[in-house]
Amino acid sequence: MQRWIANRPVCFYRLSDGSVNAIEDRCPHRRYPLSLGRLEDDVITCNYHGYQIDGSGTCVGVAEQPDVPKASVHRFPVVERYGIVWIWPGDPEQANPDDIPDVSWLTDENWTHVHGVVPLKARQVLLVENLLDLTHETFLHPSSIGNAAVASTPIDVTSEGNKVSFIRHMIGIEAPPFYRSSMGVTTDIDRWQDGDFYAPGIFILNIRIAPTGTEEPEGFHMKVIYGMTPATDTETHDFFALGRDYKIDDAELSAFQLKQQLAVMKEDVDALEIQEVMVATDPGMLESSIRSDVAGIRGRRLLERMAKAEAAAAAPARPRAAVAGA
Repeated sequence: MQRWIANRPVCFYRLSDGSVNAIEDRCPHRRYPLSLGRLEDDVITCNYHGYQIDGSGTCVGVAEQPDVPKASVHRFPVVERYGIVWIWPGDPEQANPDDIPDVSWLTDENWTHVHGVVPLKARQVLLVENLLDLTHETFLHPSSIGNAAVASTPIDVTSEGNKVSFIRHMIGIEAPPFYRSSMGVTTDIDRWQDGDFYAPGIFILNIRIAPTGTEEPEGFHMKVIYGMTPATDTETHDFFALGRDYKIDDAELSAFQLKQQLAVMKEDVDALEIQEVMVATDPGMLESSIRSDVAGIRGRRLLERMAKAEAAAAAPARPRAAVAGA
């Protein structure tokens, strides 16, 4: 299959041993998509002129001639973990599987989850800021997960390395419609929102709900992971999985939660795609920011620092000035 990532087409497929492989989806001959070719014995034969590309991205044959051209395509570091395919589109030497956050709940038998992917016609940083500032739930999602308590409750924000975290604890509040329906909560609740952004593209939200006055471990636990993968400069793949540790065998509840999650994300998509147009047509506008923007601003600046560092590392070294003579 083909998926665009960071302005590059990527061909994903499984090798004969079951592992996932990822190579640039452009044949080195005339750039025809290799994902449209035929896979046999771990070799893709391009459907245009018969170039044969192995799992390393190297051309190993051409149907029309005996000699093999010296040609290849880029192979991306990729690993499959927790039921997710993780790819590193940058310098392969910098790829480190240890940087993958722990989302083992996705494969924990005591949890269940729903998942999917939503296309977004907006730049990735807008989605990052959206998730790091959940006060928008009050205004954008009042019929599902939002109410006045979200915007009126302050957050604590911390940063460490390539991670931005926030904590919002809402005590003794009215349960939003989604939680009343999915959990059967009829009383006031205590609601925890603990979010972690792992730059450049993973956001994990830990949600805990309990009737007011109940000890935290006795409440309902949900987790959401968002894989915010840039497709192009102005398009993003918004992968998600919503998990819970209660009523894990309730298929009807899972269907309801998936429907609600997609409805909430549709509201976000509509807002972000409008925002993308406004940002693109006036990129130099001086924005006004408030206290609730702290986490989002830190996330934006973190992405900017990482992009600058990567660009500097990729740039050729400039020659030092020297005296040629006197």
